[in-house]
Amino acid sequence: MELTIEEMLIKQKETGAHYTPTDLGDIIAKRLINELKKSGISGTKKIRGLDPSCGDGELLLSLNRIAKFNNIDNIELIGIDEDKEAIKEADFRLNEMGINDAKLTAGDFLEMVDLEDNLSLFEDELSKIEPVDLIIANPPYVRTQVLGADRAQKLAKLFNLKGRVDLYHAFLVAMTLQLKPGGLIGVITSNKYLANSSGESIRQFLAENYDIIEIMDLGDTKLFSAAVLPAIFFGRKKENKGIRQTTPANFYKIYEETDPSKTKGTIKFETLFELLESSNTGVFNVDEKFYSVSCGKLIVPESFKEPWVMATDEEYNWITNINNNSFCTIQDLCDVKVGIKTTADKVFIKSTWEELPDEIKPENEVLKPLLSTDHASKWRPLERMPNQKVLYTHENVNGKKKAIDFSKYPRALAYLETHRETLEGRKYVIKAKRNWYEIWVPQNPDHWALPKIVFPDISPEPKFFYEDEGCCIDGNCYWIIPKEENNNDILFLILGISNTKYMTNYHDIAFNNKLYAGRRRYLTQYVNKYPLPNPESNYSQEIIELVREIVLQNPNDDRKIEIENQIENLTALAFGVESL
Repeated sequence: MELTIEEMLIKQKETGAHYTPTDLGDIIAKRLINELKKSGISGTKKIRGLDPSCGDGELLLSLNRIAKFNNIDNIELIGIDEDKEAIKEADFRLNEMGINDAKLTAGDFLEMVDLEDNLSLFEDELSKIEPVDLIIANPPYVRTQVLGADRAQKLAKLFNLKGRVDLYHAFLVAMTLQLKPGGLIGVITSNKYLANSSGESIRQFLAENYDIIEIMDLGDTKLFSAAVLPAIFFGRKKENKGIRQTTPANFYKIYEETDPSKTKGTIKFETLFELLESSNTGVFNVDEKFYSVSCGKLIVPESFKEPWVMATDEEYNWITNINNNSFCTIQDLCDVKVGIKTTADKVFIKSTWEELPDEIKPENEVLKPLLSTDHASKWRPLERMPNQKVLYTHENVNGKKKAIDFSKYPRALAYLETHRETLEGRKYVIKAKRNWYEIWVPQNPDHWALPKIVFPDISPEPKFFYEDEGCCIDGNCYWIIPKEENNNDILFLILGISNTKYMTNYHDIAFNNKLYAGRRRYLTQYVNKYPLPNPESNYSQEIIELVREIVLQNPNDDRKIEIENQIENLTALAFGVESL
């Protein structure tokens, strides 16, 4: 019985696991078996294959099917899952295919780990199982918020995990311990660890423990119902983890293509899985959707703090030349900050303050205009002075940020008192010895008056805009101010370059962080690293003047398009590298 994508979605487990479509399981199994054959051990002894979160056995069936197709008859299948009903289903399906000797166990794989002896992960009935040759897995995606703080902390301590804990982090460590040196793994995970700063510990763990064979970034193909974008990691466990990998790994990256100019005359594939098995680079048509595929060598920087780059040779050379020709990065000249986080937006943020009864209508002095992602637009916000305002709870006194004494603002205090129960429910605020009425992340109150660049956290295209009306910025946006005061020129240079297709291309190659439907993440860790040309160069000065015109003079649409084209060309000239 093969699972369609629709059936797989229905069978999603409450634990966070997402059952794997049959065709995707076959793709993973094919790569593992091909690597096994290259190693020359496929016919010499019994080969032990483990799925530590096997569900109804789909990946084990794929592994067995592909092994048989390659005349490998000595596979021993081992499956574990904490869902007893899933184990029963797996047993039925395997028996139905004539596989009667699989070892299936209902239990929590992570609780079977013996980290002290480090000899076998399994206790009780599984204590005699030796380390395995192959692991094929799709462990559950469960973040800290769902796991609960207690279990997340326990897992972090047990498996030496850092940063935000996802259940699959723990699975990666446990699976690695159970894999023989030289053993192979094919595992589906989130793709976040590839580029996010929070993925540093995972990048380090994988690079230290595996010779990486290939990473497939499945992007926004929607093969799973989870909001997480998946990737498949293929690796061979190192004999000596101290030796750095010298042979570059392969990568395969696929994302939906939303640019109509790139979708004409494309080759058609019947299914996504057929496309995934090809090694072609380009834009392809699958069921009236278009996907951009690139293949190449994975770039693993010396520092695990840096993202892993999936770039073709041409792309890698392009961003390298830009980096080499740059004068500095944004973080050298500016600070990039996240907006305010109230943690009680319904209390603190409104567009209808004027409609409140007079006795609880906060004083204007503590209501600040608030720009959010809804106001984001290239160059200038959709509303320069938005109706949306935040009840801002902080001020600077003698150069120090402190909570406002609301006895000076009785109407605002009366309003806050009506929501006291809600605000006091934020236990972390009280635990931090803050006042119950405070905004959780207020930023520096004096900085709101400064000219700044604002941009949304998530956007399908760059929407960097200039703000000089003294607005506060919401937590779904970021903002940039110069380290050196009154240096508006650098803001205009950054604004011009950041809004180009040129820099969008750089962003996609260097940071590889697209979400569904071509939306990008614009986080501090990425924008900080945008390269800049010398601000004093003639090309930079021309960009600055053009941005001044588009921001301060509000030219008509035709002139705006003309200016944007000029900025594109000048950006390429400023870096000395033509557009891709």
